[in-house]
Amino acid sequence: PVGSVVHSKRGSRLSTPFGSLQSPDTSGATQEEWCGPFSVARQMIAAREEARRLREEQQAAIDPDNKASHPLDYLHEQALLEKKRKENPSMNWVGDNNSKDDSASANYYVKRRSRVSKMRTGSGGKSCVPSLFHLCVDYIAKNFEHVETLGAVGHPVRRALCERLVELGEMNGAAFDVLAEKGVDTIELIDCAQVSEDQFCDALKICLPAGLKAIFLKHCGRCFGNQAAKILIDTKDIQLFALSLSGAYILKDSCAADLISATARTLSSIDLTACPLIGAKFCQSIADCYRIEGNCLLELALQNVQISKEALLSLESESLRQLRSLKLKEIDSVDDEVVSILTKSIDGGSLENVDLSGNPQLTDDILSSIRRCNTDGNLRALQLSGLTNLTAIGLEAFFTSIDSLPAPPMLRKL
Repeated sequence: PVGSVVHSKRGSRLSTPFGSLQSPDTSGATQEEWCGPFSVARQMIAAREEARRLREEQQAAIDPDNKASHPLDYLHEQALLEKKRKENPSMNWVGDNNSKDDSASANYYVKRRSRVSKMRTGSGGKSCVPSLFHLCVDYIAKNFEHVETLGAVGHPVRRALCERLVELGEMNGAAFDVLAEKGVDTIELIDCAQVSEDQFCDALKICLPAGLKAIFLKHCGRCFGNQAAKILIDTKDIQLFALSLSGAYILKDSCAADLISATARTLSSIDLTACPLIGAKFCQSIADCYRIEGNCLLELALQNVQISKEALLSLESESLRQLRSLKLKEIDSVDDEVVSILTKSIDGGSLENVDLSGNPQLTDDILSSIRRCNTDGNLRALQLSGLTNLTAIGLEAFFTSIDSLPAPPMLRKL
């Protein structure tokens, strides 16, 4: 009929993923009803969670200790822990024992660094408060320009003051005049860079007649030269028993030889480091002077000096018969033959300390030489660092009992 609305055979358009709703099927077959996209999504999520649960249960059954974790679990735990700490402020307190790492506290090197740090503080305990001695030394050093004399203060206090003055950069000529005043028995300076030769010579002229017995100088290239050696040579009835010089680059070989000749009657300890001009005359003077009955050399230390092999071999005599400490360090001419000959010159096994570090020419042969001279078993310290030609077999034989050799040494330091 006219005016009637003609319906299309296609179904009505709907906002579904499939575009349209199909017309009913008149064939009588049952068709499942569409439930919507969100319901399908929820079903998919539920199926995924169920699969995850089953997977975790299977994994837990296989390996109970290995628990699967999500990448965000750590952040979640940290957030919960932060929340608990805000609610309970007492959780923020950490004891001293808990603040240290167990692995670090058990480490040998960590313990050694901690021990050295405590020794430097002077307290020896957990407190960083310096001792009364260090407080006094620090106060005097900071006001040392007002000090005119130290009086009867002993050598340990003067040494501590010198070290502190060097740290503060106040070790100058005026400070030296106070430290090396008349009446001191020891002059020990760890840095003589600011002391002139004339000033040091004036101090020697005052201290030597008053009973100066020991001189220990480091970085003494400026203050200790031929002029200072001449004053020591010309002084009568000198009582010097220990002489240690480091960096005396202007001290000539002839002056050093004359110095040994003038002081050999009382001088029993000689230590020269980085003195490039000493050589054959110095060594020959030691051999000649300490061969005399009554002159006794107990300590001989030579380091970083330009001495030939022939000059070292000239020391082979009775001059080293009572030697207790031998140090030949960083000397290019030292080899197995030198060590063997010098150790044979020491009688009775009196040697207690040997330092042959920094001599790359030495081999395992020196170990047998050292052991042969240790007849009385007095050797307590042996330093062999930097000897690249030593082998494990040689060191093992050194500490092995052998019938033809003295007993292995009982070392306290190796």
